[in-house]
Amino acid sequence: MGRIIGRLLRIIAWLAPFYQFRASVWRKCGVKIGKRVFVANFVFFDGQYPHLIEIEDEASIGPFAVLIAHASGSAYHRRTRSFKQEPRPIKVRRGAWIAAGAIILPGVTIGKGSIVAAGSVVSRDVPDHVIVAGNPARVVSKLKIPKIESE
Repeated sequence: MGRIIGRLLRIIAWLAPFYQFRASVWRKCGVKIGKRVFVANFVFFDGQYPHLIEIEDEASIGPFAVLIAHASGSAYHRRTRSFKQEPRPIKVRRGAWIAAGAIILPGVTIGKGSIVAAGSVVSRDVPDHVIVAGNPARVVSKLKIPKIESE
């Protein structure tokens, strides 16, 4: 997809009034999005590597959340080659909830049914059925596994 068309689609997705439409536009941008996924307004998905972001069924992402699959450093770091990090995939597993303003860094998997508290910065994988909060995000409590999940 062309750079300009990709940017226009991201702007449309950012501001779209209906979450179903937002999800379909993000799919067109390359983000892998499952069924019944809620993506709020003003969510930022990595513009350079959207294909590295996967969101499974029934997940929810709150407003102003950021999912970034790469960190390239400044122009100085690129010129001097003093910092290099390859892009890494982000996976949001089924039923996970990323609350408003949370930041998900490259290479992170958010576990099935887990909750990332508002404003948290997640730099490591999150286990299934837990609540994480803080900067860096840490497990603050465990959730009961629903009976329908355990059957």
